[in-house]
Amino acid sequence: MTAADPDGAITTEDGQRFPAGIVVAADGINSAIREAHGLTKDRIFGRDCGVRINIPRRPGEIAADDREGTVMIEAWSDKRRVLYCPVTKDAFYVLLTCTTKDTSAATSPIDPDVWARSFPAMRDLFIRIRDEADWPQSHWAHFQTIHLKRWSAGRIAVLGDAAHAMPPYLAQGAGHAMMNALALAESLRTESTIESALTEWERRERPLTEHTQLWTRIYGATMFLPKPLKRISILVEKLPWVAAQYVRAANHEPTGCTPARFRCKQALRTKRQRPGQCPAVAKLSGG
Repeated sequence: MTAADPDGAITTEDGQRFPAGIVVAADGINSAIREAHGLTKDRIFGRDCGVRINIPRRPGEIAADDREGTVMIEAWSDKRRVLYCPVTKDAFYVLLTCTTKDTSAATSPIDPDVWARSFPAMRDLFIRIRDEADWPQSHWAHFQTIHLKRWSAGRIAVLGDAAHAMPPYLAQGAGHAMMNALALAESLRTESTIESALTEWERRERPLTEHTQLWTRIYGATMFLPKPLKRISILVEKLPWVAAQYVRAANHEPTGCTPARFRCKQALRTKRQRPGQCPAVAKLSGG
């Protein structure tokens, strides 16, 4: 596809034009459709970057998991961060972050010695990451936050990172993309026109999305605090009101979601976690 028309049509590379009731532009953080229609309001580049990969879980790790994959380990050391948790029964999801200037850390594959200087107890994990991750399918991403003037142009709806990219610290970017996609479908089902559906969709979903964008940036900014303030920040995160801001999206009932199904998932999650946390988190700080 080379172009999208606000009247509701797309044009392909060979020049063919295909009309549609609505065009959904989910073409990523560098969205050409978003830029072509002048929808970008702010594009904020952070001082940090990260890489996300999966590695296999070992049989002993699977056997010893009595929390059914709901525990997440997060460790900080100066301006480097490691997070990992089960993403399936057989695989760990791993997030490594550092500053964009930390060129010795932001390599593909990583150098275990470099990361072990910050996290000595995790040397074996870093060796596994170097040896077992699919590095050709991974890349270090410069974290960004994107705000739009509006989420639509005529009959074009912009969705996902194209509309509301955010750093991954609260792990809600993909979640918001899916929630907003479901909400868009629900608005199209219930509203009388496509134009009113797009207006109602943005009015209803944008506040929570921008709340999460703000709070994931606040959480990520902890990396740049002086060591004494960083320790205070960790304590502040445990205050009920602050903790509730971090998990507001995770505890939100998505528009269009079947209430009974949502309540069942909430009850299961509540059984496994402490109040204000989702999922259970073990946080380690080296300053």
